[in-house]
Amino acid sequence: MSNLRSDLYSAFYYTDPAPIVEFLQWLAVSYNVSNPPQILDIGCGPGRMLPEFAKLGWETTGMEPDPDYFFQATQVAESWENVTVQPGGFGDIDAEKKFDIIAAINGPFYYLLKLEDRIDALQRMFQSLKPGGIMFLAMANFLWILKNFKPQIKRTTTVNGKKIQLVVNHSIDFHNSIFIAEDIFSNDIEEETFNIFNDNPEEIVDLVEVSKFAIIQPSELLYFVQKTGFKNIQTYNSYKARKSEKLTSSHMMLSAQKPI
Repeated sequence: MSNLRSDLYSAFYYTDPAPIVEFLQWLAVSYNVSNPPQILDIGCGPGRMLPEFAKLGWETTGMEPDPDYFFQATQVAESWENVTVQPGGFGDIDAEKKFDIIAAINGPFYYLLKLEDRIDALQRMFQSLKPGGIMFLAMANFLWILKNFKPQIKRTTTVNGKKIQLVVNHSIDFHNSIFIAEDIFSNDIEEETFNIFNDNPEEIVDLVEVSKFAIIQPSELLYFVQKTGFKNIQTYNSYKARKSEKLTSSHMMLSAQKPI
């Protein structure tokens, strides 16, 4: 069963899973993680990464707080014996020494707008990892983005046979260190008008979603990861990295290990 909201975000924000899988495989080997590992994909969205981990023989758990995406992820899980999906986000992680890898891919960590929630999430992940297990966080480097700030971005693509335009309006709440993105999906382009929800040409309906992201400084993140008890902390700019790097790009990626 298709979900329009999921289809729209998949079309405009598609991420090739292959480099992510290859990077996490390398990460597991470099940290000497048990093979095959048990992995938690926290904030798994519609579940695009779950089959990729399952194909490797990894025991895979997905967690997703958004009801639409959770429903999509449960449908994905039905085809795999080694995939389970649970509703919830970082605040719902309550396992004890269960996982070898906990991965927050494509930015779910920066949806935690309050510092105390981010600290709690780190503590929950630490508790849920087996000794020697690893945490991996991937998110936008908003300091780089602020330096190269664009108030608006427009993109067009085809979704379910229909030409759709995405307009993203950016703004910043400096007082609370929050980056705001307003996504407007519309079909009202090139005089082609229809309701993107039900093909009714008499009523033009746009999908508008506003997302808020914490502007997390690398130094802040490193400090609290270390304070939580993690060791062997490494940073990377992209999934192409095969060693720790100084953060210099629009992406901020971090891995860390729970002591044995």
